[in-house]
Amino acid sequence: MIKNRFKYILAYLSIILVTFYIASCSELDPNIPPPPTVSVHPEGIDSIGSPNWHGNLVKNYNWNLVVCTDCHGPDYSGGLVNESCLTCHVLPTGPENCTTCHGSLSSNAPPKDLEGNTSTSEPGVGAHQNHLRLNKIGEPVLCSECHNVPGGLYTPGHIDTALPAEVIFNGPVGLTVTNEPNTSQYDPTLPLYEPDPTFDYTELTCSNTYCHGYFKNGNIDNEPVWNNPSTSQCGSCHGNGDNPLPRVLSQGGTHPSNDDCYICHSEVVDDRLNIIDPLKHIDGLLNLFGNDINY
Repeated sequence: MIKNRFKYILAYLSIILVTFYIASCSELDPNIPPPPTVSVHPEGIDSIGSPNWHGNLVKNYNWNLVVCTDCHGPDYSGGLVNESCLTCHVLPTGPENCTTCHGSLSSNAPPKDLEGNTSTSEPGVGAHQNHLRLNKIGEPVLCSECHNVPGGLYTPGHIDTALPAEVIFNGPVGLTVTNEPNTSQYDPTLPLYEPDPTFDYTELTCSNTYCHGYFKNGNIDNEPVWNNPSTSQCGSCHGNGDNPLPRVLSQGGTHPSNDDCYICHSEVVDDRLNIIDPLKHIDGLLNLFGNDINY
């Protein structure tokens, strides 16, 4: 009796297995739709004009690109997602290149600034290029003369500090001391002019720096506005700010009352007050009758 029952059970299971086998070998339905594409990013992540552009994402993370390297790899070549950032970011160090966040292909300094602004009236742009590349009246100013330039994206003091960027006067020209007792043009009736440069982050003004007037016979109260070129015209640094003539005796200075600058400074300026050799102007020295001297 038991043997017969076991035979029935075995036969029943065999029928079920054969049925599944036949069903599994049957032809598949070709109309099954493919699975949807899944993205961790919203639409527009690669479109500059989109609010979802990845540049905005990085900005929201305070430009810490770890948010990118977690998926795209430490060298940005694709990583886990096999999607390289280096297709677009072709400059050295890829997305960590200075110009990714500020500057352009021709300069690391703005424009553009961190907000994408390009107008010189914007505080983030201002007179950067007038100092660095477009300086027609003096020697170009290096970034390191006003900033502690980082060695890389994650250098302490770079992206780990609050905006705006720190202005730290490191340049030797801006700190030039004049009317020292050991100079040939020393005048004991005048004080020692020792610059103590300061940048006012609210007013956007630069003061007490040799470059803009803090020197012997200069306009020591001059405070040019970073994003207003009209405040740094010829005559704003030396003299009283109204003309190019440095301070004369009646103004508390020692300069002769002669505004024909080219007579004594012919290697620097012509008879129309055009600077003919920018490298001899705002360089910490006085070019007098062809000689560069400390004064």
